[in-house]
Amino acid sequence: MSVLNQASDGLYTVLIVLVRAIVRFGPRSREDLLLACGGAVDAVDTSQLTQTLNRWTELGLFSQEAGSVTVAEPYRSGLGKSADEAEARLPRIVRTVAMLAENNERFWEREKSRSADLSRAVAWMLAQDVYALDGNVKKLAVLEEAQIVDSAKQTIGKNDTRWNGLKAWMLYLGFARDGMQWVVDPTLALRDVLPDIFGSSRELTGPAFIERAGSVLPVLDGGAYRTQVEASLKERSWPRPRAGLLSSSLSRAIQRLDREGAITLANRSDTEGVVTLAGTNMRTWREVSHVALPPVRKAR
Repeated sequence: MSVLNQASDGLYTVLIVLVRAIVRFGPRSREDLLLACGGAVDAVDTSQLTQTLNRWTELGLFSQEAGSVTVAEPYRSGLGKSADEAEARLPRIVRTVAMLAENNERFWEREKSRSADLSRAVAWMLAQDVYALDGNVKKLAVLEEAQIVDSAKQTIGKNDTRWNGLKAWMLYLGFARDGMQWVVDPTLALRDVLPDIFGSSRELTGPAFIERAGSVLPVLDGGAYRTQVEASLKERSWPRPRAGLLSSSLSRAIQRLDREGAITLANRSDTEGVVTLAGTNMRTWREVSHVALPPVRKAR
């Protein structure tokens, strides 16, 4: 079981259709749910419906109650009441499910790894110099081969099908963006989890913000999955950043969130711990001692 092989693991677009149907029509038998998603229409590939439902049931997003398929709690409550609302909220919930510890226990194994193939591949992509990274799947495969210490036991993309699956999932989950070209950029994912990072606080030190971000999204700098991936890389092919220097991917996201006003960055001279944002060729952008949420506007 895995996530990235779109031919057998299902598609995020099909996952959206399944979730919208459940939210709109309520729990249904497996047969009725597939019919509600167009299972009887000749143009619909029912195997993709079945494979996507199976995969995300195994991962814990869907459950069976009294013979009916539904979205498991607490995820169902988090989707809201309407199908449109559910579709908008689904990426965050899918990220949560995919990053669960129980879905990543067999982190480097090829069989029965649940969603670990997605987690380790996203972590690897976020560890790269995003300004030099070529998104061509052939070149990604060459880079993987050059960086992984034991490529016989530890794999990232493996083949074109999985690389393409990874790029699609990263877009959907907010770890990349598409425009003139596909680029690694975790801004959307990081923005989504700001409430989880800050909790009841309005301001955190730079190091505390990074630590909490890596706890919420373990594919980011310092996160559990990112740490495992970085430990598998050759130093001559992947220079390890000095302590406190953030990856270019996380630096990009933090800088963008600051510019759009979602967070405020500061560097105070009277503090000890700072983190450093890195740009092109690991050039220092700025040092950050504190990260804060913007002031709450008072209602008039």
